[in-house]
Formats: sequence, structure tokens, C-alpha cells
Amino acid sequence: MFEERLALAKQALPDVQVDLVQIPEDYDTKLQTMIAGGDAPDVMMVAEAVNVLSSKGQLVDLNPALAEAGVDPVATFGQATVGTYSTDGKLWAAPDRSGAMAVYYNKAIFDKQGVAYPDASWDWADFRQAANKLTVREGDKVTSWGFAAGDWWPWYMTWMKQNGGRVLDDAGKPVVDSPENAEALEFYHSLVHKDRVAPSPVDYADAGLDDGQADPLFSQGKLAMFTTGFWNVATLSKSDLDWGVAPLWHGKQEAVPAFGAALAVSSQSEHKDAATKLVTFLTSDEGQQPLVTSGLDVPANLAVANSPAFQQPAWNTEKVDLSAFTPPAAAVYLPPLVPEWNAIQKAFTDGMDATWKGKASVRDGLAAVQRNLEGVLR
Repeated sequence: MFEERLALAKQALPDVQVDLVQIPEDYDTKLQTMIAGGDAPDVMMVAEAVNVLSSKGQLVDLNPALAEAGVDPVATFGQATVGTYSTDGKLWAAPDRSGAMAVYYNKAIFDKQGVAYPDASWDWADFRQAANKLTVREGDKVTSWGFAAGDWWPWYMTWMKQNGGRVLDDAGKPVVDSPENAEALEFYHSLVHKDRVAPSPVDYADAGLDDGQADPLFSQGKLAMFTTGFWNVATLSKSDLDWGVAPLWHGKQEAVPAFGAALAVSSQSEHKDAATKLVTFLTSDEGQQPLVTSGLDVPANLAVANSPAFQQPAWNTEKVDLSAFTPPAAAVYLPPLVPEWNAIQKAFTDGMDATWKGKASVRDGLAAVQRNLEGVLR
């Protein structure tokens, strides 16, 4: 897909020669090694590590180049997506791919249990009622789960965000142990340990799976619905399941996490002008077209993602509602990708571990996370 995009770039920028370097494993580590050795790629793909790189002066601000090309980043990619790759008014990477989390659901289970398919009108009460009806039991044993939970940031942070909670305040200080976050995660926690409509870490282990490993349960027909990104579409299209995709439900407010990557220019580059022109082209309408035809991911360019070419592509033989992956830009949020993002995730993993296992309260878990973060974010 990238080779196809670079072929288009060659037509648009005939004087720019590009060599594609693929790093299929340990990408961030190997990229840092290249940078440390003074051998950074001119253009690099970045995601969660963007502000680790920008904080070290390793990236170029792309705002001037985009402005020169007549590109308005917010209008082109949306405020939330642009904000993810920006600090202090500087855009460190141009969004390339950005698909929202959506609800995957098993139509056969919904039909059998007499539950209407999910849609954007669902609130938490609608979701909870459906999850209970969709959970199938034989005595005390659950044979098919209504929902899947686990220790993954898009899952637990989304409940927090939909309830008006936050991880960091505007000053960058942790505010994890707030009433809004506690209320949200108590709801999430109750799905597992009270309603028993979602598997616990023990249930996953009993099924031979890692905690939160929902994909196999869904593909085996043992899960009615779960939430994840666009990447499952291609795999499930080859399965025999009767499945669909719907937009995420809402709480007190809409909040939908997005997954993606962006293209950045290295501050080490000796070809910054050519590199910024390449990034500008690859994130343009024309440069994003191979994403549309390949079905590999959601284009970050909003005009392309919302076009009939992407929403109704030839490869979508299952007639999946792809609009679920392109919700209104105002509903999309991304995590606080500060340089300490990995430490934030670890603080949640360590602090909430006993809570997810049902051995500590949500408030105790959040208090532990708060203490951990106060030690990290000084």
C-alpha cells in the first residue's frame, strides 16, 4: 500500500526520490537507535511516541509547510487528531491514519436473544440492559458473554471520558481519583464482578486467553459485542460469522477513542524541504486514496474518510457500516500523549491490577494510580 502511495508521490513530486524502509518489529526501539546514531529517516511514522520524540527536539514543526501548501490542519484532520500530535502550537506530525473505536456485534446472538442491534442512540443504561440479555448461562457457567472488558486504555478511559472524567488537568497534573472517574469505573467494574456479563481475568485465563483478549471469543461465537478498531474488519470479512459494526454508545457526553499514526519529519534530515513536501502529499486527498482502495485502515483526511469511495468501497462485500469508524470530529478523543504516556499506562496497570481482579475497590485502585502518577508527573 505504501509503495502504491509512493508511486503517486513520484508523479506529483518527480524530483523527490524516496526509499521505503520497513521495520516490522520493535519499531519505536529501532527508530530511537537510528536517531541516536545520527541515521534517522527523513520521514518517519509516529503514533504514541510522538511527544517523546518532540520533547527531545527530534521532529520538525510542520505547520509552516502545511500553511505554505494551503492546508488547514484542523479543517483537514479534525481538532482532536491534530491536538494529539501538537504541543505549544507546533504540529509535530501530519495525521495519516485515524479510525475511531466501534462496536463489533454478533447478529446471530442478538437475534436469538431478541435484542435490537446497537446504534448511536444507546446510553449506558441501554448498553447494560442489552449486555445482560445477551449473556448466556448454563447454570452458574457463562457459555456466551454479552460484552468484553479488560485492562486496555481505550476501554477503561472511554468510560471515564464519557462521564466527564480526565487523566490530566489543563496544567498536566494527574486528576485520576476524581468522583467522575470513580463513578465511571465502578460501572465498568460492575459489568465483570456484579452483573457477570463480561469475563474477568480468571475467566479469560480459564479460556486459555490473556486478560482482555476478546478477539478469539468473538470469532468463536462466544461473545455478543466488544469494542475495538478498524483492523478487525479484514479478518472478520473472511469468517463465517454474521456480524456487524455500530457506533459507540454515549454517557453524559460523547467520547470515542481513535487509533492511528502520523508522518513526521526528522530534525536530522538533510532534505527537510523535500520531506515536508512528501508528507504534505501523502496526507492529501490524492495521497490517501490507496488507503481507500486497500481497506487496510481509515484515512485521517476527513474529506477522504467521509467520501463515498471510502464509505462504500468495492472491498466491503459484508456491507459493514464504515461510518461507525468516522464519528463526528467533536466526539473523538485521544489519550494524553505526553512524553510520560508509557508511564501513565503502567501506573494504571499497576494501580488497578487488584481492582480488575476483584480484590480491591475502584476507589482504592484509582488512589493507587493517583499516587503513582504524582511520582511520575512532578
